[in-house]
Amino acid sequence: MKTRNDSTAPDAQPRADAPAPRRIGRIVRDDRDTASVEWVDAPSDYPRVPLSIEGGLPPGAARPQGGYGGYDPYSTVAPVAPQPGAPKSAPRRDLRKLSQWIKQMRELEERKKRDP
Repeated sequence: MKTRNDSTAPDAQPRADAPAPRRIGRIVRDDRDTASVEWVDAPSDYPRVPLSIEGGLPPGAARPQGGYGGYDPYSTVAPVAPQPGAPKSAPRRDLRKLSQWIKQMRELEERKKRDP
């Protein structure tokens, strides 16, 4: 069975002195919208793009004071008290009482089924 990743015939063997072929990966989606990577052999004249970090400092540059200005979750301010006219949060529920009530309702249903 040939899968979509197989690009050569099953009986073809790579030569020992040949370099490994460059591969290009691209994202494809199936009928369920699940993403997967499909690998294909790159053409010999395909340009190789070097990876680099965009927006970084040039080598030897001094780091600015205060970091890069990103979000720091540890430097957040304490929560603000609610406003006088703001809606109040929901009251706390006693889940033990709810559990007991559910058990009672189930017992009642069982009794109704047994004793018509």
